[in-house]
Amino acid sequence: MPPLYSKNSRSNFFLVNIKSFFFRSKSVRDKEIIHLLIHSFGIRPKRLVLYRQAFCHKSAARNIHNDRKLSNERLEFLGDAIIDSVVAEYLYQAHPNAEEGEMTKMKSRIVSRINLNKTAVEIGLHLLIETDSQATNSRESISGNAFEALVGAIYLDKGYTKVKACVLDVLKRYANLGRIQNTESDFKSRLYEEAHRLGSKVIFKTQAMNSEKGSHQFLSKVIWNSDEMGNGKGSSKKRAEQKAAEQALSKISDVAD
Repeated sequence: MPPLYSKNSRSNFFLVNIKSFFFRSKSVRDKEIIHLLIHSFGIRPKRLVLYRQAFCHKSAARNIHNDRKLSNERLEFLGDAIIDSVVAEYLYQAHPNAEEGEMTKMKSRIVSRINLNKTAVEIGLHLLIETDSQATNSRESISGNAFEALVGAIYLDKGYTKVKACVLDVLKRYANLGRIQNTESDFKSRLYEEAHRLGSKVIFKTQAMNSEKGSHQFLSKVIWNSDEMGNGKGSSKKRAEQKAAEQALSKISDVAD
């Protein structure tokens, strides 16, 4: 009679338990995804594989699964276009007297990277994203991207009518859609908030300039730590600094991505 715990039997026992651990983890992960979809979006998924992919960052697809096709980037591309479409239609219906330029500014505030990042974190979506250790420095940006990917997955699983309702409901509940669309962006204040959050130093260098027509113009530059991150011109110091801050915020979001 062979020993109860031979070398081979111990190895098999170890392998079986490792396999069961991963299957159990996968099941728990699926339940967490389903729970988020039900409680935050009010839907039950039909094609769960789409939602698994929506939470798979490119770093995990490449370095953990060794399959770039599992990345959520394609779903992110789709979701980004859908959010733009949903918000544009909403603003068109909600503001019948607004001009094109005014609606464009409102839409930009609503779908900004910073706003989508914050919305994703409010939902708790960031807790389910699969990444490798190299991606931890851009966690909040990853959250906003995954939110877009999740919208793309909902569209493929449920169709446009359903995803439209989901997007508007989430933006109203978690992103304060009503306040954002009716409030002029204070880019300078938001830039200071980002600097505080990231532990960075921000300085505005603003000076008056004489134009050819003799009127005063102001030029403002944003120095982020030691780098110039934005510049803007305006008829007043405040306008110039707002334009410079807006450009800097856009660049900071791109770097985080």
